[in-house]
Amino acid sequence: MNIRSFTAVRFFVLAGVLTGVPAGVLTDAAWSQSAPPQAATPQPAGQAAGQPPASAPYANMPQVAAPYREFRKPYQEWYVEPNTLAYDGGARSATDGDLAHLQAVKIGFLGPLDKDNYDSQYGIPMLQGTQLAMEEANARGGYHGKPFALMVHDDLPLWGASSMDIVDMYFKEQVWGMLGSVDSSSTHIELRATLKLELPIMDTATNDPTVTETGIPWLMHDFSDDRQQGYALADYIFNQRKLKKVGLLQVNNRYGREGDRIFFDTARRMGRQPEVLLKFSPGDTDFSSQLRTLGATGIDGLVIWGDARQAGLILKQMRTMGMHQPVFGSSRIAYPQVMQIAGPAAEGLVVVTPLDPTRSDPQWQQFRQRFQARFHTEPDAYASYAFDGMNILIAAIQTAGLNRGRIMDALRAHGMKPYQGVSGAAFFDYALNNIAPVSFAQVRNGQFVYWPEQRTDWTRKPVVSAR
Repeated sequence: MNIRSFTAVRFFVLAGVLTGVPAGVLTDAAWSQSAPPQAATPQPAGQAAGQPPASAPYANMPQVAAPYREFRKPYQEWYVEPNTLAYDGGARSATDGDLAHLQAVKIGFLGPLDKDNYDSQYGIPMLQGTQLAMEEANARGGYHGKPFALMVHDDLPLWGASSMDIVDMYFKEQVWGMLGSVDSSSTHIELRATLKLELPIMDTATNDPTVTETGIPWLMHDFSDDRQQGYALADYIFNQRKLKKVGLLQVNNRYGREGDRIFFDTARRMGRQPEVLLKFSPGDTDFSSQLRTLGATGIDGLVIWGDARQAGLILKQMRTMGMHQPVFGSSRIAYPQVMQIAGPAAEGLVVVTPLDPTRSDPQWQQFRQRFQARFHTEPDAYASYAFDGMNILIAAIQTAGLNRGRIMDALRAHGMKPYQGVSGAAFFDYALNNIAPVSFAQVRNGQFVYWPEQRTDWTRKPVVSAR
């Protein structure tokens, strides 16, 4: 059994919903003239604007993405029941913190901060969003007159190097919850540690969808993960843009591999298995070999799963080689750097993104002004989701008191409920994963033009078991 077959079997166990979707072709000329959708798709009956209904399948998996959908309904589906994160341990009965003897109510932070760490470009904004949320909470009076204090830990790039930080937060610093991290491997380590320590984790930056599939009831995730991004991108490319032969070019790290897995499997189940999958190392600058291979396969579109610097170089080299196929990308490409590097070669690029910074709603605009005044830069997705996540965690502490078990109960109460934050409308499933629709952005005249995801495949059709 190859790795793709194994992935399909694994996802069949996790979920299973049925049907299929045809696809067609879009010419380069049509692509160059196409405009982002303008009208929002009608919502299903009883559904709030921009939110999936309570009956949505696990992680908003579209029907066409379900493994073995043409054969039978699965015997068991996980993560779709109210008791998904049921907890029967003794954390609630632990003695509450004595506020009279505390100088501050401490909350931990783990994120990549060292400028030599490539992921610090995401970790530093995450820290800034966290700091602003805490400063504003303290300006409102903190916790019964005591300030909140952030215990900052740098998530080192060497795998496992930060594994003791969560232990130090718990025993040395006595934090009541923590926020982090960007790296999914570090987040999985946090999960294994808190399985014993029983410390609430607010995860605001990890793209890896598997962090909420562990069954460990101590984590809440508010960032739009690769599953939501992959589903949306596949739907847009194959159903809306009508492409057939797509190539994949991904960075060879965990971020790239997880994103590729979701998109690849979804495309294959739609009958549009990518023609070729090629990889590159995070520090690569020459992509000519991969591009020659992609060009030889006759693809009519390319998906890049990487970051803005890499995508900018790929686009510039691709257009220089005479390759004019439409290009699509993951959320880490949705930064001005891609246009600064690629120049005119970036025109037409479409990326999926968890944040639309051009929104005009007052909550976002007021946050932008406060963030700019405090840090003299624009907030990105990592800053915005960290701000929302810290506010959710602080609100849980305010509600539950200084008891980690009850704090996590307050976080679990968000299951199958919407949340409106500065980053936009969120909706948490029973695994406490944000499954709200994402956004798209297209480069037009050197700027990103944004529009909301318009996938309507929220519900499943009746399934008849094969005999």
